Amino acid sequence: MIDKDKCYFDFSRNLPPEDGINMIMCGKGSCKCPSVNVHKALDNVILGGEEEGFSVWTKEQFKIMIEEIKKGKFDEYI
Repeated sequence: MIDKDKCYFDFSRNLPPEDGINMIMCGKGSCKCPSVNVHKALDNVILGGEEEGFSVWTKEQFKIMIEEIKKGKFDEYI
């Protein structure tokens, strides 16, 4: 279900909001931007959106990706 006020697919809408992050990945006001959904009660991190599809990562995989991004691993491609 799409929450029109938030513009992302909210997988944790019945979970306490203070225990997770549901963040849209662009600030252009478009509901076609992907999101990231991380919540303490969920085993996986969910990336994506309805239009482009969803990608499910373990929290460990997501953590490794974030660490590599911080190190600059992808800088030359962006």
